Amino acid sequence: MSQKVYVLGAGSMGCLLSHEISQAFPKQIQPVLLFRNQQRLNQFRNEGSKIKVVRRKDANVVGSEVQLESDRQPPSKDGKKLPIDNLILSTKTHNTIMALDPYVSHLNSNSNILILQNGMGMAQRLTEQFWPVLKDRPRIFQAVSTHGAYKSAPNVIQYAAPGKLSIAYIPSRDEPALTEKIELPEAFKFIVSTESLNAKYMDYEELLLIQMEKLVANACVNPMTAILDCFNGQLLHGTNVIPIFKRIIKEAIDVFETEYPELKRIPLASTVLNRDRLLDSVLAILKSTAQNSSSMREDVRHLAPTEIDWINGYIVYLGKTHRIPTPTNTMMLDLVKSKSSIDIAVEKSAAESVTFT
Repeated sequence: MSQKVYVLGAGSMGCLLSHEISQAFPKQIQPVLLFRNQQRLNQFRNEGSKIKVVRRKDANVVGSEVQLESDRQPPSKDGKKLPIDNLILSTKTHNTIMALDPYVSHLNSNSNILILQNGMGMAQRLTEQFWPVLKDRPRIFQAVSTHGAYKSAPNVIQYAAPGKLSIAYIPSRDEPALTEKIELPEAFKFIVSTESLNAKYMDYEELLLIQMEKLVANACVNPMTAILDCFNGQLLHGTNVIPIFKRIIKEAIDVFETEYPELKRIPLASTVLNRDRLLDSVLAILKSTAQNSSSMREDVRHLAPTEIDWINGYIVYLGKTHRIPTPTNTMMLDLVKSKSSIDIAVEKSAAESVTFT
């Protein structure tokens, strides 16, 4: 009998992962996409309940489809709630609390949650919001992805850049120190065994450095491309971009070293979080993704909420918590929010002028 894995957040990464594991293990694993509203659910089902992934293979473009289960309600039978054993959380960070709330009563200490999102701090935020009593907390895992994918249609994923998936168990701050690695749940083992996902299960401390490096890259690239409305590679031509990157990186390292004292016992921490190395890493990303438009830029262009609060905003939050100044990240946070609000106001004004003409 196949194991069900509920996927909350049918965006590009949630759909890509569901497609890949379903295609690799059709008899063993059964992803169930959970949609936010009936309209989106109906749209998915009207398209045959299929997710199509398009990828480039050598000089050719190939596509593959899988049919998936879907719903917009927590599982139940004869009016009784059914527990959710495995949940992949791939909503946008700003929607997470509201999106997860209807499902919390179906989760318990035997449940497994895999967070597949940008930003940092979500595991602790969910613990504080929903499971302040440690014995009630589900096992929470985090995945950091470098795969590049976007939706070209509601049910079509363009798999633009194969990457890797790094997964680790995230302990609660109140949890006793782990003496050995928590075993990966059976359902999530299929993710690691799916060759195309290039996934690895690792220790929390190893993942922590990967999270930090990705957050720094996102904190540099995403807001700048959103504010300047440019492709990633175009930032390389900005005369004052690198000095801004250096300040973003310095502030991030300052708050990380205070918030995460465990960094002192991680041998590679000083190497990974070296300022010059992180700057080189950001510049390498700009070159390798030169033609990409960042997710934050696309959110701003589509007048959608951004994840700025969980990227630069997380650095600012840690700065306030520890009384460490973060002026550059605060500026990025304020500018992205200001640009979003201006663009929304302009669009609304234009729509109203058409209405009254």
